[in-house]
Amino acid sequence: MVFFIFFLEGGITKIEAKGFGISITTKVEKGESPLESAGSLVSNEKRIRKSRYYSLVKSTNEKTIN
Repeated sequence: MVFFIFFLEGGITKIEAKGFGISITTKVEKGESPLESAGSLVSNEKRIRKSRYYSLVKSTNEKTIN
């Protein structure tokens, strides 16, 4: 389960996403709705985690071949 909190910090609008054992905080970009910001935050984190996973699998497979 993922949930989002929108808040002001020093006059800057920020969003915090919590779920899947992580907590991510970022600022909401100018002209971007909080919903778009939340979606891009989750999408970017998913892409980064997927990339790290495949990198780990690849390095593990290379070690077993050599």
